[in-house]
Amino acid sequence: MPDENLLNDLLAEIKQLRQTQEEVLKTLGLVGKSVWVQDGDKKKLLRIPEISFITTNPKGLDIYTTTGEKYINFDSIGETAKELKDDPLMMKTHKSFIINLNQIDTVNVIPGGRELTFKNLSPQITVKVSSDYVEEFEKRLGK
Repeated sequence: MPDENLLNDLLAEIKQLRQTQEEVLKTLGLVGKSVWVQDGDKKKLLRIPEISFITTNPKGLDIYTTTGEKYINFDSIGETAKELKDDPLMMKTHKSFIINLNQIDTVNVIPGGRELTFKNLSPQITVKVSSDYVEEFEKRLGK
C-alpha cells in the first residue's frame, strides 16, 4: 500500500501542474476570454490574440483582427470592456476603443493623447488613446 503522505504530495503536485498549465494556456490565448462576432449568417468565436482592436459603430462594435478582417458584434463598448477588463492584453483607451496591447505597431504623441497603428493592419487605420487613459496606457506598456 502506498504511503499516504507520498500520495498526498503527488496529488498536490498534480494540482499545481494543472494550475500552471492553465496559466500558460491563458497566456497563449488558447483558453480564457473570447468575443463572439457575426460572420455572415453564422456566429464566430474570436480569441483575444486574434483581435487587434475593437471600436464602436452605429449598431454595436467593429472588431478588427490580426489578419485584417473586420467583424461586427452587437454588444456595447461598455459591456465588452467590462467582460475584458481582467485580460492583461486588452485595454480600453477611449470611449470608443478597446485595444490588444500585443498588437500595437506604432505609438504617436498627438494633442490630447496618443494615436496607434497595429501590426498587419493598414497604417491608415488608427486608434486613439485619450488623455484620460494615457497614464494607464504608458504604465501597461512599461514606460
